[in-house]
Amino acid sequence: MKHSLKSIRAHQTAAAILILAVLATGELAHASTYVVYIPLDDPAYDEFETLTGLGVLNTYLDEIKPISRVEAARLILEAGKNSRESEQPNLLAESIISSLRHQFAEEVNWLEQNRENGRPTTIHPFTRIEIESLYSSGDRRYWQTQSPNSGLHAQEGTPLLPYNDGIPTAAGTNEVARMAGWAGASSILTFYGEGAVAGPMTHGIPDTNRLRLISGAAVINLGNTAISFGEEQMAWGPCRFSLLAQGNNAEPFPAIRVQNVHPQLLPGFLKYLGQFRYQAFFGQLGGARYFSHPWIDGQIFSFKPLPALEFGITHTIMFGGAHNDNYSALGFFGRATGFNTGSSNGANTNSRVGAYVSLVIPRLRRTQLYYEILGEDFFQPFGKSFAVKTPFKSPSYTFGIYAPQLTADGLTDARAEYTVLDANYSVHNDSLYWTNKNALMGDSLGSGAWRVSAQVGRWFNYRNKLGAEFFYERRSMTELVPASVGTHNENGFGGAVDFMQLPFEANWLTGTLGQVRARSSVEYVQNINYSTNSSIRMMLMLSFSLNADAKHWNFR
Repeated sequence: MKHSLKSIRAHQTAAAILILAVLATGELAHASTYVVYIPLDDPAYDEFETLTGLGVLNTYLDEIKPISRVEAARLILEAGKNSRESEQPNLLAESIISSLRHQFAEEVNWLEQNRENGRPTTIHPFTRIEIESLYSSGDRRYWQTQSPNSGLHAQEGTPLLPYNDGIPTAAGTNEVARMAGWAGASSILTFYGEGAVAGPMTHGIPDTNRLRLISGAAVINLGNTAISFGEEQMAWGPCRFSLLAQGNNAEPFPAIRVQNVHPQLLPGFLKYLGQFRYQAFFGQLGGARYFSHPWIDGQIFSFKPLPALEFGITHTIMFGGAHNDNYSALGFFGRATGFNTGSSNGANTNSRVGAYVSLVIPRLRRTQLYYEILGEDFFQPFGKSFAVKTPFKSPSYTFGIYAPQLTADGLTDARAEYTVLDANYSVHNDSLYWTNKNALMGDSLGSGAWRVSAQVGRWFNYRNKLGAEFFYERRSMTELVPASVGTHNENGFGGAVDFMQLPFEANWLTGTLGQVRARSSVEYVQNINYSTNSSIRMMLMLSFSLNADAKHWNFR
């Protein structure tokens, strides 16, 4: 009974926190529309990034993903307007814009006809169906510290395929089928979801459900504010190969989320911070740890004061769970907000604070430099006798460079990133380590590691893109690794080839767009999992998807 009352008070306090976050935005406008978030593996994100690099898109803040379909429509119209007004029209930009208009035709029409609000009740049985064949081989990394109740415990999902929403695979050939759809009622309430059936066709994966929900939520839209509840994907930060703060390497977790649909200007003098996006969430993780089902909440604020400058901050905190909930309602509020981070003597917490900045240099063909730092837990520089706490204890960081127009025709791009992960990254001295259902929620390489990644891509016929990637990874021995697993550093190097195609009209199925993606990668790892063994890891993925045209595939 006592635990039940605590749970009720916890939910009430969480709701109060998020209501305050909504009111703080001052954006409870009268109009509303349907808000459906685009899956993170959708190539539309690569297309928007390309348009930004080509200089025809100025208000895309890609550090907070996913974005909604109606926000995608706004970006498409902005890019189209800037492309038409450009003194030197770019054929690649025009091709991508045309493709995106087909993919989001319904939402683009809403905005062009000024009918974004007051939409009729609509059911889209599917917006995308994807069939994927995936071959995987080689040893999988794991993180297993000496104490069963502390440190870090996790298992790699699929070698060479991180950020895959924790979809299970086995060694050998796997088949993955996904389907996404949405429905809207009264122009204010939206239900959307994407499910999958995954695994080998001939046998199952032990302790794993083949059928799963990748993402899904109910969304209430109040003007420019969207309030949702469900299991939704998240990706924070400017980095491409390393998602330090929050990513979709693990399964999504149930949470309440509040965010703005479109970028906005803050009131008063704060408007000089430029275009602004935010997201706040409060949720609960799985039970695969001693402090089972801990609470987690976080916030990200992203600003674009100049067309060439973006920056932002992130904050997340994990607390509570079984054996760790000795607090009052006020103590719960203090931990959820980060004002009271608890202690190891009772009701402990694990906090993360991060910051990032991105700078575009127009004279260097819009080359972008970006940097992100993330601190694990708080640091008391004057000892425990003083209450002063500072973030960025045990910092991890990523520095990157992105050249969207490596060649003068704008058809070749290149990117490089360097990531260093502290020995305490995702680690905690009790079971508040940064995982969900035994998978890392941030960078897939884990603690005590560093990585160098480089990629170059080339567009052909303004519709097909081929990319090549090289990477070197190293995991170093730390005091968190028990001596029984070995005494060797782990070194891995490899490469990958990617193919992406803009959606094409599937004439054999009226009202649909087809799309093909493929990835092939290989890695040689010396001393895998700090042992004396070496492993050759391989991954082959081929995907074909159908994107439905709303004019033909909907019910009203």
